[in-house]
Amino acid sequence: MTLLGFGDDNLVFLDFEFSYVSIIGASISVFLGIVMSQSGFDKIFNWEGELDFITGKFANTPLASFSTFGLIQVTILEILSGLLSLFGSFMALFYNDHSYSIMGLILAAASLAILMLGQRISKDYEGAAVLVPYYILTVFGLFVYTQF
Repeated sequence: MTLLGFGDDNLVFLDFEFSYVSIIGASISVFLGIVMSQSGFDKIFNWEGELDFITGKFANTPLASFSTFGLIQVTILEILSGLLSLFGSFMALFYNDHSYSIMGLILAAASLAILMLGQRISKDYEGAAVLVPYYILTVFGLFVYTQF
């Protein structure tokens, strides 16, 4: 039994072989899975506070009448993308199945794009800037999964 071994393109841990590309992709999926799940569940557990915040933020914008719908949409996308990314990281590492991770990252990209649109429309440029690294990481994760 090999406890830990390093090859040119893979790592062996307890006789399981993991490609370095799979490890990178799974790491990105775990990170974004945590971020997106936490954000989505936070919206559920603090629904009234989130709705008040969103309603106030978009009060003077064309999105004012869509605050509740938008919050529901983003919450669902964040939770789905987070859970798919977390499950997908496990599937990518142990079963070489990247489909769940890819779907999670696509939903994360969609969620982040919707959030970016809202930030820009409400003229919250600092809030929009915070989303950029997450979006770059998401797109990079999709790129990594295309390398298989």
